[in-house]
Amino acid sequence: MKDLLFKMLADILAGTDFRLKKSDDAFIRKITDGRQTIGLSLYDYNPEFVFSLVICIRLESVETIFHLFSGSPSPEYQAMSETTITQLEYFMAAPAEFSVTTEQDVAANGRVLSGVVRGKIVPFLDKLQDVKSLDIAVNRQVPGINSTQPPYGPMTSIILAHLAGNPDYDRLVARHRADLNLPPEMDYPFNHLVEYLDKLRSAGPVP
Repeated sequence: MKDLLFKMLADILAGTDFRLKKSDDAFIRKITDGRQTIGLSLYDYNPEFVFSLVICIRLESVETIFHLFSGSPSPEYQAMSETTITQLEYFMAAPAEFSVTTEQDVAANGRVLSGVVRGKIVPFLDKLQDVKSLDIAVNRQVPGINSTQPPYGPMTSIILAHLAGNPDYDRLVARHRADLNLPPEMDYPFNHLVEYLDKLRSAGPVP
């Protein structure tokens, strides 16, 4: 079933620069500061399979700072992280999980997904390829695009705000601290990150 779904997605993405990486269950393309991913999430309830898509962006400039405080144990694991994770629901009014048992089911769902992927997801990724555009999408849009769980989502948010020169940086820090119910003096990765970024900010603007 996975191969049928890969074939369906490959047909939808034909003519783009996304390429299948089977070991990651995803179609990936490189961008100047990282990569973008359209990933396949698949659950086997034999004979039924349920699948969805997960859309991810990784910016190396963000992850370099993030992993100073992430606690991730090795470069191998650090290389797997994503700056933003956006669920398929963001692009669809209808339910964003699909049930398939036959090749015909895959083809039918491919017809539904084709317009979403080519008409919404690919243009979305075309627009979000640097810190300034991603800062807008994460920190200035409602709803924001990032479904990454706390504290990692808030950490990404303020790194983007710092790198993009977002004038709302201090407000974002305060909001995330309130959401996390986090006193500034607590020994916690978010606070360590804020302290680090504040030192960088006091040294002058990001080049």
